Amino acid sequence: MSSIVSAVAAALRSAVRVGYTRYTLAVDAVALAALAAAAMLADARPWASDPVFWILAGLCLVGEALPIRLTRGARYDEVTVSTVFAFAVLLHFGALPAMLVFGAATLIVDAPARQAVRVAFNVGQYVVSMGAAAGALALATGAAGAVDVRGDLPAIVVAAVMLFGVNHVLAGVGAAILIRRPIGSYLLADLGLHAWAAGLQLALAPVLIACAQVYTPLLLLAAVPVLAIYLGGRDAVTNQHRALHDALTDLPNRQLLTQRIDDAIAQVREDGEPFAVMLADLDDFKAVNDSLGHDLGDVLLRTVAHRLRDAVPADAVVARLGSDEFAVLLPGMDAAGALDVAGRVLSDLDEPVEVESFSLDVRASLGVAAHPQHGSDAHALLKHAHIALHRAKETRSRREAFRDTDATTIDRLALAAELRRGIERGELFLHFQPKLSLGAARRDGVEALVRWRHPHLGVISPEGFIPLAEQSNLIKPLTRWVLNDALRQCAAWRANGLDLHVAVNLSARSVLDQRLSREIAELLAAAGLPPAALQLEVTETKLVADFGRARAVLHELRSLGVRIAIDDFGTGYSSLAQLQQLPADELKIDKSFVMDMDTNANNEAIVRSTIGLARNLGLEVTAEGVETRETCDRLAELGCDFAQGYLLGRPGPADTCEREMRRHSACRRFARSGSGTGARAAGEARRPAGAIA
Repeated sequence: MSSIVSAVAAALRSAVRVGYTRYTLAVDAVALAALAAAAMLADARPWASDPVFWILAGLCLVGEALPIRLTRGARYDEVTVSTVFAFAVLLHFGALPAMLVFGAATLIVDAPARQAVRVAFNVGQYVVSMGAAAGALALATGAAGAVDVRGDLPAIVVAAVMLFGVNHVLAGVGAAILIRRPIGSYLLADLGLHAWAAGLQLALAPVLIACAQVYTPLLLLAAVPVLAIYLGGRDAVTNQHRALHDALTDLPNRQLLTQRIDDAIAQVREDGEPFAVMLADLDDFKAVNDSLGHDLGDVLLRTVAHRLRDAVPADAVVARLGSDEFAVLLPGMDAAGALDVAGRVLSDLDEPVEVESFSLDVRASLGVAAHPQHGSDAHALLKHAHIALHRAKETRSRREAFRDTDATTIDRLALAAELRRGIERGELFLHFQPKLSLGAARRDGVEALVRWRHPHLGVISPEGFIPLAEQSNLIKPLTRWVLNDALRQCAAWRANGLDLHVAVNLSARSVLDQRLSREIAELLAAAGLPPAALQLEVTETKLVADFGRARAVLHELRSLGVRIAIDDFGTGYSSLAQLQQLPADELKIDKSFVMDMDTNANNEAIVRSTIGLARNLGLEVTAEGVETRETCDRLAELGCDFAQGYLLGRPGPADTCEREMRRHSACRRFARSGSGTGARAAGEARRPAGAIA
């Protein structure tokens, strides 16, 4: 399908080139005829030796070489002021010198920078336009040649209107052929702007001639306001460019890309040509910034931008949306064609990037959405391309197109956006679950568990929004909020005589954040707590993904004095060799082994072996999922240090958790004055509350 679309597009481009070339030949033929007629009817006045002619010719050349650029929203228009000086030559010297000056200025300026066909068209267009103005002027005055600017003003107005009208039609028809738009609608578009700009210029021509008749050097002063307008327009364009382009890569930014997509949608309504939007996101770019610094990260981004421009078709629009995310607008492409382009992009990006003494492997994922199948406006297309990009990352396919079955992901993205607002609006809150010491006199603790009170969906558990936070880069502000609130509550408990430590779970993203230890040190200092008051819990599987980097982060935290616990131990794939290298203080046995250890001999053996392993490694042990007094007693017999589960307390608000902890503390003191063990005291203390599940 994509090859058919490409073949049709190539055939259309070829047809356009043929049509434009034929149109150019027709215009140039008329221009030659007009020049021949002007030569036969030329005034015998020796214009070539007149200094006024050369001053006007020089100003015409400068005006053609320095067009004034005007900003119009996200677009630019160019206005050349050469017309005013060429028209002045017509009024003062006649048709032939005016046509020669206008055509020569265009040829000199355009020849080095444009294709031959475009140059030939522009020269012919200006010669024909000036010839038409000369004809109108001759008909209005009844004579060919120069005119009296004092007495022939109505004729000058007629000639100016003819010059603008013919020039506008010739240029508009040529442009419409090139971009395959209806000629009528294209000629009417922005007609007012072009008429206003041309009218201002042409009105100056008789003024210039009047100045020349009084004192020739006055003509040179005409260059001063023209130069001022040129400089002002250049500054305006520069400021507009900065507002619509990325400062690092000079690519269009999101605002300009959105405008280009809107333009493409409007174009589809006229010619029905499809287009696609492709999003590209670099994998693990944050690691480059963190390890090598932002300067080298910027070099990498500029290299990626350059490779993207080289890999996509010439008419594509490449934009940078922010950080390591890029977008490409692909005119004339359906989804299949865009995926083919995505393959070429990935091939180019996979080449190592040499940055100073480093050779960096660049990997990216891409998502594609096509108009109109995947969206009718810029917002929908970008959103659906982002969803496809996310699926490409999840499946590791690296390039995907949006599918109708991705609709459920839209709800997840909407929920992620609501989560950002929820963090800002204070919709998060913490529950705390007791974690009690068994036997030896160790400090009890609590585990902080975050909840989200959604204004419409009610209370959402961590499983419902933590993965969203990790995928949408919200995990950092979320983790900071949890740490800050948990430490603040721990400080309040300690101030009221309840000596606890608080445990907080770290996500996969957080455990790889090299700035985490510095941020935690700041939060501890703000709460007035020693580092040992905080325990961070990480899961085995989160460490296996990038073991070396995770180990470095955990070493920094451990050197700070923060306690480290390996959560859900036994459910991951880490080896004993890896475990031995981790700076851990505690193992937490997963509840799947603890809950039925009374009736499952294999699980009891796993628990017993884990406790023995921890002892040999100098680690403490916490058993999760303790729901019966028998389990609690058996864990104490096996030498387990802490217990956590519904028997000892469900997660609840801070005041509820505080009452439970004080009750356990009182029962423990009572048990020590009698003959009960710590484990039995903890279990008996919880029984009246009916928390056994």
